[in-house]
This record gives sequence, structure tokens and C-alpha cells, in this order.
Amino acid sequence: MQPEDIVRSGPNQYICKEGILKELDSLLSPFQTPTIITGYKSFQAFSQYVDSIPTHWKIIQHGGYSSQQAVDQIIPSCTATDVIIGIGGGIILDTAKAVADTLNIEVILIPTVAGTCAASTPLSVIYSPEGAFERVAYHHRSSYLTLVDPAFLIHAPIDYLKSGIGDTLTKWYEAEAIIRNANDERSHSLFVQAALSQSIFIRDILLKESIEAVQNSASGLVTPSFTKTVEAVITLAGTVGGFGGRYGRMSGSHAIHNGLSFIEETHTILHGQKVAYGILVQLAIENRIDEIEALLPFYQQLGFPTNLADLNIVDNQTDALQKIATHAVNPKESLQLMGSYGADEVIAAMNVLESLTSIKQI
Repeated sequence: MQPEDIVRSGPNQYICKEGILKELDSLLSPFQTPTIITGYKSFQAFSQYVDSIPTHWKIIQHGGYSSQQAVDQIIPSCTATDVIIGIGGGIILDTAKAVADTLNIEVILIPTVAGTCAASTPLSVIYSPEGAFERVAYHHRSSYLTLVDPAFLIHAPIDYLKSGIGDTLTKWYEAEAIIRNANDERSHSLFVQAALSQSIFIRDILLKESIEAVQNSASGLVTPSFTKTVEAVITLAGTVGGFGGRYGRMSGSHAIHNGLSFIEETHTILHGQKVAYGILVQLAIENRIDEIEALLPFYQQLGFPTNLADLNIVDNQTDALQKIATHAVNPKESLQLMGSYGADEVIAAMNVLESLTSIKQI
């Protein structure tokens, strides 16, 4: 059986509580030699929030992508550790999971932004050192513990929260497209249907709560809307793929994101922002224009990209469209899970979106 077909509902232990990060030392009592893998800004924010960090914890700071080269470089410094603690955004958490999986030890995940569901999934997205998508690596175990602290996350940059909302909103659109086009015995199983139901629930939470959550984040106020949005992004989103396996993970919008990763101008745009654009392209590929129009006001309120200019692609748009589409329709890409499409159809869909959004902005 393939790893993506195994049902794994989420972290082995999960705590969402204001102030929980200040209890981390006591939660680590089963372990003797922890190693923290973190980013520079992530660790600065974390160390300022917690009271203290035990001196015997090894700290490794990583500033690049979650690449195989980065994992291979970090592993020699972790041979004596018995648990990896990932503290950071999606790239750091994916790196930490890959290191722990290679060493066959437990991993504890602490998101410093509500940007992805990386803290609740047993996989890592692997990029090249330059940031181009390469593959998804499925791991042998879920996290030992995932900690979500709303009082800490409220101070994270708002753009990461918006990115998380975009990356999570796609769960419904991608899962529904996969399941609708699969129509096989496995796609009708209870767990796959549970994944689909969960994705609808998440979509509805985000459409109802996330705009207020972003406003709360700007004011530094932890509210029910903020906590619901954070948990939808970090935790509930991971259960869609956990229950649904290949039927609950990536399809059209992530294939567009992966194509965009080969366009240098987009490298400064966060993952979830590009995925949000991918939702619109996916809907255009399927000629679901009414749904695009229904989403556009929500996108405009959150500042999501709706066309190439929003993605910093201003010059040589024809070449960019061809490159994005060529990568998106690669036989190994997830677009194939929602049907058989060629590069010309993807380009046509993106051009439809260009026309539609330019009209809406006049």
C-alpha cells in the first residue's frame, strides 16, 4: 500500500491553549536530548515569548528551503538527539519532519505562523535549494505532539495568516475535484467522505470567520474568530488529507502553485497566496465561472492575487503562462487527479481569469 493511502488523522497529541508554549519544558519530560530546528526570525519570536530555554537543548537555525540538501546537511548535527522540535513556518516544520523521519525519532511541531497545515501532517514538501517544487515526501509517523498557542500566534505577521487562509480554503476545491473525477470504490469509503465533509466545514469556517480573524490579528486581540481560523488552518486542514489520503490532498490549485514556483518573480509571494490564485485557475479550467465570481469579493477583502500582475508577473506574460502550464500538466503533477488536461487548456483558463478580473477591477 502506498503511504498516501494510509489513514492518519493527525498529530498523536495536540494542544491548543493560550500560553501552552511556556509549558514546553514540562511536556518534554520523556526526552533527554532535544534538538530544535528553527528559522532565524521564528526563533527570535519564540525565545522572546517563552520564559527561558534549557541550556542543554541544541539549536539549529536554518534559513533556506525544505530541500533534501538541507536535510542531509542538518542530520550529522542530530545523531545524539532523541526528539526533534520544529519551531517555525511550513518550510521549517517540513525540514524538521524530514530530519526526524530520516533519524527515525519523534518530532514535536510548534508553528510560529498560521500559514499552513504542516504542523499536523506526516509529510514534507521538498523543494530544490532555489525554491522550485520537487516532490512530496511521506513519513512513517505523525508528530508526537503539536502545540498551537493563539496568544503567541496573534503577534505573527498578518500576511502569513492570509496565506494560511488561502492554502486551507483550497482543501474543499481540490478534494471535491479529485473525488468527483475518481468515482472508484475507494473514493466512496467512509473516511474519504469524512475528509470531504471536513473540507466543506473548513471552507465555511473560513468564509465566515477569517476576515474578522485578520482584523483581530491586526489589533493583537485573540478572539473566537481568530482561534477558529488558526485551528482550521493549522489543524483541521491536515485531517482532510489524513482521512482522505490521496483523495484529500493536492490537485488543481497546487499544480498551478507548483508551476508558479518555476517563475522567479513569484518567489517573494507566500505559498498560500499562490495556491489561492490556483483555486481560481482550477475553477476556470472546469468552466465554473459563477464560483469564481462568488469568491472574488472575499479575495479582494483579503488581498489575494487574482491575476498575473498580482503575482508580480508583468513582463513576458506569454512565456510565463507557457512555463506555468507546462509544469502544471506534467504527468507526475496533481492536476491529473482532477481529469486529463493539456497545457493549452491551462493557458486558456488563466487567460479567462485575466479577462474576468480586469473587468471586475474597472
